[in-house]
Amino acid sequence: MKALLIQFWRARAPRERLVLGGGAALLVLALGYAYGWLPMQRDAAQMRKELPQLRVQARQLQQDAAEVVRLRAQTVVARTVDSLTSIVEQRAVAGGLRERIESITALDTRHVRVVLPQVAFDAWVAWLGELQANDGIRVESARIEAGDTAGVIKVEAVLAGAG
Repeated sequence: MKALLIQFWRARAPRERLVLGGGAALLVLALGYAYGWLPMQRDAAQMRKELPQLRVQARQLQQDAAEVVRLRAQTVVARTVDSLTSIVEQRAVAGGLRERIESITALDTRHVRVVLPQVAFDAWVAWLGELQANDGIRVESARIEAGDTAGVIKVEAVLAGAG
């Protein structure tokens, strides 16, 4: 094949070689423009169009990162035994569960044992949700038994405070 192309090229007159070479060069330029330059220009225009929005997103991410750093740097106020117990008791009063609580015993500065001999399950779960959402107090361990009536449970739980 290569030999045939060389023979074809040598059989052409110098002027014919010039025309064929020029045509080949124009074909290469046209293909380079159509498949190289134009797609790059379209992509560059698209990127220029998206750049302002991406800058806004980058600024927002920087602000969010600064907020995360600020929130992580906030010190958690250490609770005393009395304050954790009083928070649990206040939430029980607010949730209407204080009369259901048999005892609230402080185990240490971060833990409180709560005993409820008979409480509605839904009320118990709602109270725990309030404790966790508002005060960062969560259940560390719990023993839950079915009560005498449907939907009523007996609970012995250890609640842990943040700090």
